Amino acid sequence: MAKRASKETANGKLAELKAKHFTPEGREERIAKALQALEMPARSFTLDRETWKWIAEDADLEDF
Repeated sequence: MAKRASKETANGKLAELKAKHFTPEGREERIAKALQALEMPARSFTLDRETWKWIAEDADLEDF
């Protein structure tokens, strides 16, 4: 069984991957697209009550 990475190692790896993916080039365009999406009149998906509950209770989400 593989050894699980420590939380610090995982956070460091995540930070490294984010830095590589979200470079300063194109930052303004990414922000503009995100703001445009937030201003859309309605979300384009629907989730049932059980899915919302699963998302809210998922412990992994709290790790980030």
